[in-house]
Amino acid sequence: MRAKFILYLTLLTIVVAVLTYTVVFNFLEVEEKAWYWGAIGYYYVLGLLIGRITQKSASASNAAFFRGTLGATGMRMIFTLLFLTIYLIVSDIKAVPFIVFYLILYLLYTIFEIYQLVSKLRAEKQSSLDNSTS
Repeated sequence: MRAKFILYLTLLTIVVAVLTYTVVFNFLEVEEKAWYWGAIGYYYVLGLLIGRITQKSASASNAAFFRGTLGATGMRMIFTLLFLTIYLIVSDIKAVPFIVFYLILYLLYTIFEIYQLVSKLRAEKQSSLDNSTS
């Protein structure tokens, strides 16, 4: 996995944590703050895991790329639903703002992962085009 991916994922997580602390906790009446922090940490670790799979598959053959990317997307969806199910079973409050926050995190981290993957593929395509013309 590239160090650049880890750096950007860490920066994204820090920005999300700061925004959560300043916006969500100051403007909403949040009772279970641990779930918010847990969701951010969960997506960071999940991003490292899924990022590793997709970064490896981007360097492989076309079949391995599609298998790795679709598998990673399916894993992200399953793990997202798993965390949300645990929240709904364990939490006494079952707050709608947390569920909305959690789904926004899902969307944000998925967009980040796709952007990183596309930029990696674009760079590899450019280098292969440069090599073929020389």
